[in-house]
Amino acid sequence: MTLRANLRNRPVIYEVVPPRKDVSRFHTEPRGLEEVFHDGRIAAINIPELINRREEGGEVHYSPATIPPEEYALSIAEYIEPIVNLIAPRLPKEDFLRRAKRIMNDYSIPNLVVVGKESQDDFLPGPSVTEALRMLDSERGPDVALGGICIFDRESKGPQDYGVGRGRLEEHERIWLKEEAGCNFVTSQVTFNSDPAVRFLSQYQEFCKQKKTEPLTVFISLATVPSANILRLLESLDVQIPPRVKKDMLSAHNMGRESVKVATEVFMEIITKADLLDINIPLGLQIEQIGVNNDRLSLELLDAVYPEFRA
Repeated sequence: MTLRANLRNRPVIYEVVPPRKDVSRFHTEPRGLEEVFHDGRIAAINIPELINRREEGGEVHYSPATIPPEEYALSIAEYIEPIVNLIAPRLPKEDFLRRAKRIMNDYSIPNLVVVGKESQDDFLPGPSVTEALRMLDSERGPDVALGGICIFDRESKGPQDYGVGRGRLEEHERIWLKEEAGCNFVTSQVTFNSDPAVRFLSQYQEFCKQKKTEPLTVFISLATVPSANILRLLESLDVQIPPRVKKDMLSAHNMGRESVKVATEVFMEIITKADLLDINIPLGLQIEQIGVNNDRLSLELLDAVYPEFRA
């Protein structure tokens, strides 16, 4: 069953960062992921596109920080269904569409996540997220799933990338507009706080009722934090970590195991509160492997939350 066909059945996906651009071809082959590939609970592997951002002469430039995610996807497609993330504004429209069509048609990769700019103020040559989704929606086959990004606690920003002319947009409105453009699912930013997630789910459900549309699938993203360096990396990516949670992890004898406990508690709170509020939005679960050789710890997290997720 393809991911698109499985989106209403509480699927699990697993995110893995592709190798850096400067590694040898030998190191681009998937290694250390055998247990993940053969875990029947995991429906697909999600592969982000990471970039280096620099400002030069008053202009902003994005350049790849890793090998293209579609290249890494090809190396794992024989084991498990891949999902490729693309930063839409990075390339001119024609180049973006040509790349996406090659991934869908020539590479036979059925899942694409469309990602926006790193900063709303960046001026880039490519399409906005909603423009890119519409372009892909008109080109995709029936089994291709289109995804987007959701940030539960994102502050309202201007609507310039969403094709609307009025004031500021809340996150649930953004996600609804992505769905209108052809999006089938969104993956959240890693969450360490249940309140923004539950607030978003409640607002999004109510908005969909007002618009008389079915909500898309929302993947709740969890991750383990094996070291202080990984914690700092997450904070640099604007992941919001409550002070109490940060203190507990940093003071723990085993930070990785403490992070499994924290992520499990947060997820259980989201599920429990959603049930109490009668939230019926289709949910997915994403486990993000952050850090090298962190798959065992990530699978421990999956072990902890999976029974409740699929109950």
